[in-house]
Amino acid sequence: MFVGEYTPIPRAAAIEMLKESGIKEGDTLYMLSCGDGDLLIMAARRFGVRCVGIERKKVLTDDAFEKVKKSGLEDRITILNDNFHFPRFWSHIDDREEKPYALRNADVVIYYLTLQVQELLRDKLVKELRKGARVASYAFKLMGWEPVKTKVVEGVPFYIFEKGKSF
Repeated sequence: MFVGEYTPIPRAAAIEMLKESGIKEGDTLYMLSCGDGDLLIMAARRFGVRCVGIERKKVLTDDAFEKVKKSGLEDRITILNDNFHFPRFWSHIDDREEKPYALRNADVVIYYLTLQVQELLRDKLVKELRKGARVASYAFKLMGWEPVKTKVVEGVPFYIFEKGKSF
């Protein structure tokens, strides 16, 4: 699997993606490859949501932990230095153990991932997410899923998918 350098979703696009996903106060946002946590901090402040960020690169999670601490949002943002492909995030794989960070808890999942990585996630998201959960994908449209919304911000598209409508 190809793993590239972290590239954040531009702030204007991130705000629009969150608005268009219908996220609201009290919802839970999961961000796969959350990088330095800036989007999570903005989402918690602006939309009043609880956030879980998953990032493989320790240098980025260290930065995210520090930013979350400085923001005073430790009670609403959890940063995990982990790989979102691991079973701890997928309750349908083995539900015998408690999985507090399973993606079944997400109201919205947001990411900026290549099509290769999205293809690896497709079946897991289909099995894991509950009806009505939304997936917001920056720049890449997962083939076979029909977006409920598509928008272009600064020349780059993003797609909003909804379980039960898009897949």
